[in-house]
Amino acid sequence: MMKLYVLGMNGPFPEPGGATSGYLLVSGQTKICMDLGSGTLQRLTGWMDPADLNVLFFTHWHYDHCSDVLPLLYRLQASGRRLRVIGPADEASPIRAILAKDPQVDLETAAPGDSFDIGGLQIRVFKAVHPVPAVMLRVSDGEHTLCYTGDTNLHDQLRSFAEGADLLLADGLFTEETWGSSKPHLSAKQCAELARDAGVARLVITHLNPFLDKGTLLSQARQAFPASELAQTGMCCRIGDEG
Repeated sequence: MMKLYVLGMNGPFPEPGGATSGYLLVSGQTKICMDLGSGTLQRLTGWMDPADLNVLFFTHWHYDHCSDVLPLLYRLQASGRRLRVIGPADEASPIRAILAKDPQVDLETAAPGDSFDIGGLQIRVFKAVHPVPAVMLRVSDGEHTLCYTGDTNLHDQLRSFAEGADLLLADGLFTEETWGSSKPHLSAKQCAELARDAGVARLVITHLNPFLDKGTLLSQARQAFPASELAQTGMCCRIGDEG
């Protein structure tokens, strides 16, 4: 069984008392953090020492997905610990450039089509459509699957990416009225349509903009996938819990 803990679910900036994108995935002794946006480090350290992560995986280098890695570097330096970090290549990212030079970080590059075996979990990397280089992550323990879109708009690989997932964690920032084909995110209803068409068991919509009404997002999503949920900071999603 895998467990997904939501460290933060806002984007591109936090609501009062909130945090932007960050998620901790735990399977047995394996611990993977996917993104570490503003306000997420203090929640992560409430559960564990970040240096004990198997890997910190970034879907892209926008600040609302990676800014808390900067104070994390101070913690690693103070403890003398090292951390494996994986993310897409992006020569324009100042944060990635800092990590590439930091002696406490082992930085690797992920590109669509790559696959990583980490602590008994397989992570497959898919393309995302976003203004900067970005990826989506499909994680399997051999029996159950989590799919995390990171930030993306519509593209032709979405359905194959999400096909049959036990949990789809999807970027559904926009309402139907505010979405557009040139925007950098999906709408909540499009996430729900994807979950329905791909045969997903559970959908959690995330990357929630504090300026857009959550009730509207949820109502529109449930038109296509009645069991749609909105992410909440601190929630735990069990993936493969037969009970």
